[in-house]
Amino acid sequence: MRRLFSILVLIAVIFILSATNPERSAYIDWANHKTMDKSSSLIEKGLLSVAGKSIFDAGTTQKDYFIFSIYKTDFSEVGLGKVTSIGIFNKFITISSKE
Repeated sequence: MRRLFSILVLIAVIFILSATNPERSAYIDWANHKTMDKSSSLIEKGLLSVAGKSIFDAGTTQKDYFIFSIYKTDFSEVGLGKVTSIGIFNKFITISSKE
């Protein structure tokens, strides 16, 4: 009985993780907003609001592991280096940033 309960809990956790694995479009929006918040120049913010999503979409690769995703983005076109983030529970956590 205890083993069955453990298996059911494991299945529930895997289901929740897979259901909350964020989409690529959510990551692109998050990256664009994060970069706009860091920007101090009005011109830079304007450029990011117009073309930011396409810049980040072109420079981003995603590896989907069913329960989470790893996103690698090359921000060098806007002068911010490379960023690696993990997407889990509908959140993004930056795990590596090289400027």
